[in-house]
Amino acid sequence: MNHRDSILDWAIIGGGIHGAYLANALIRHRLTRRSDLRIIDPNDEPLAEWKRVTANVGMEYLRSPKVHHLDFESFSLKHYAHCREYSDDAFIFPNDRPSLSLFNEHADSVIERSGLHDLYLKGFAADIRLENDHAVIRTESDTIRARHVVLAIGRSGSLNWPGWAGRATADGAGICHVLEGSYCRNSIPETGEIVVVGGGMSAVQTALSIADNNRHVTLLSPHSLRQNNYDSDPGWMGPKYLNRFRKISCFRKRRRIINEARNSGTITQDLKRELIKSQNRKECSVTIDHVENCSVLTNDLMLLNLKSGETLAANHIVLATGYANRCPGGELLNGLISNFNLKCSECGFPITDTSLRWHDRLYVSGALAELEVGPASGNIIGARMAAEKILINRANNNF
Repeated sequence: MNHRDSILDWAIIGGGIHGAYLANALIRHRLTRRSDLRIIDPNDEPLAEWKRVTANVGMEYLRSPKVHHLDFESFSLKHYAHCREYSDDAFIFPNDRPSLSLFNEHADSVIERSGLHDLYLKGFAADIRLENDHAVIRTESDTIRARHVVLAIGRSGSLNWPGWAGRATADGAGICHVLEGSYCRNSIPETGEIVVVGGGMSAVQTALSIADNNRHVTLLSPHSLRQNNYDSDPGWMGPKYLNRFRKISCFRKRRRIINEARNSGTITQDLKRELIKSQNRKECSVTIDHVENCSVLTNDLMLLNLKSGETLAANHIVLATGYANRCPGGELLNGLISNFNLKCSECGFPITDTSLRWHDRLYVSGALAELEVGPASGNIIGARMAAEKILINRANNNF
């Protein structure tokens, strides 16, 4: 297909969990043909960013239960594990949470079965123009036209780098962020003192994946370790909380509710148990404090000056401080907002209709949809919730 001369039905920007699920859903529900849909993503293959980030932090089990995956039938993942004779430890308590390896293998099988690789276009969407009857998407090497576009982009472009870390890095400090593309666990010194900064799931997973007999890891958390098996109450996945949430017309209030509903900086009970075991083996320790600044003594020796007045020496520092708390999308989103006068809340996130339509030609999913979908919007289940809204709208409009 020559994209310059033809117009697709759908173009999905983002080949992660949300982009893959929505593409599969559009085809499965016969709202488009495979030849009329493309997924645009800068990586080499679907789910590349998901696999990179989860590998970086050393994730072994998902926080999501077994019924949250890329397929449509709720027990598809469980059935897949049974057919391939996975051992009992492929799922753990509570909620039968799957191992990352099982989840990824199942996801790959869904993508293969759906033929999504054939719909994948490698490229970075630098600009989108919304015309009367279609949108024009420009990448560094192509122009794609589509009647409908879905922005299914994540937060990967906006890492949270504390100010002290940026200043110390400029002075030559050995500091990396576990979520950045260049992160490599093998580049961390094999011996010595490693400090992991952060207090949530990614920080604890990272600390456990780095700690061993030869190097000691100090987890430096800004708060005591808080346990919660969910990153938001399960009631946010259905009408229990969402019906009331969607009746709120003030988007500033919706934002406040979303922020309060998230169990940010919490860890699951199994991770807490593993951390305690690591502490007992003297491989890992936990310090609760804030960094005031970092003194760079040499390239491989730093001194963290803490708010309490204490100091912490480190041969290498790994930031597990997550993503910046701002709307994803960067210049692409800024251009769309300014050029086409798209509605945003004070927090910068899209204000859409109930079907996640931001413009006649433009829909959103993932983090961009959270003012409508709620606090679970960016999660795996959020992909299903977003797809349901978009599919119902398209089916009702029948075009």
